Amino acid sequence: MKEPYYKAYEKRYQAAFSAGAERWGHSPDDEVLYNTLKSWVEENNLQGKRIIEYACGEGACGVILSELGCYYHGVDISPSAIEKSKELLKKYPNATVEVLDMVKESVKEEYDAALDCMGLHMLVTDNDRYLYLKNAYDSLKDHSPMLFFRESYRKDGTYHGIVNSVDEWAQITGEDYHTPQLRQVRNADNGSMMTVFVPLLPARAKDKNQYIDEFNKIGFNMEKFIEMNVSNAIPYSASIYVRKGK
Repeated sequence: MKEPYYKAYEKRYQAAFSAGAERWGHSPDDEVLYNTLKSWVEENNLQGKRIIEYACGEGACGVILSELGCYYHGVDISPSAIEKSKELLKKYPNATVEVLDMVKESVKEEYDAALDCMGLHMLVTDNDRYLYLKNAYDSLKDHSPMLFFRESYRKDGTYHGIVNSVDEWAQITGEDYHTPQLRQVRNADNGSMMTVFVPLLPARAKDKNQYIDEFNKIGFNMEKFIEMNVSNAIPYSASIYVRKGK
């Protein structure tokens, strides 16, 4: 049986780490990420509460949330990323992580809040996005908040049709998701920037109204939609604040 396209993230992490990269994703020192999470924790009284992060990557958000006094649990499809996050989080007794297919599998507990940092937009089919959001919704207690940080966003319109497969999305976008491309990452030994060949992974941006419709179908209510400044991580993005129920 063919593996889901989003499992290619494991290949990307393996390529980056084997080349000597320090990390692929966010750093705990990302000032915008830190300030955003700090404000979110304070506004929702999440200190001492249980937070789950979907698509947690190498654990940068886990470090920040642990430092802010939260009980953290991260899940990701990539075993290599989870191993990195375990190493990064080992000094925080209230932080745990596990490998999980967040589209096909669900967690068994309920949490006080949930976080997605550049994860949702990496799912391109309508069905995968629905199942992912439904799993996140079901993992939350009633009236709990969820933050989607730096999701790919296009203000002036995106594709509005239904996408049923990654091959269909490749035809729509004209992108090559097979040939590895050069990307810059930070070297683990000396901190300098280095280039590595990694596979280009599909991503699906949406405009504000599309995001609103998508969240409403699940039962989330959007509370804030903030356009983000251009960053090294992603040129055009938005951070979206939602809540389970009214």
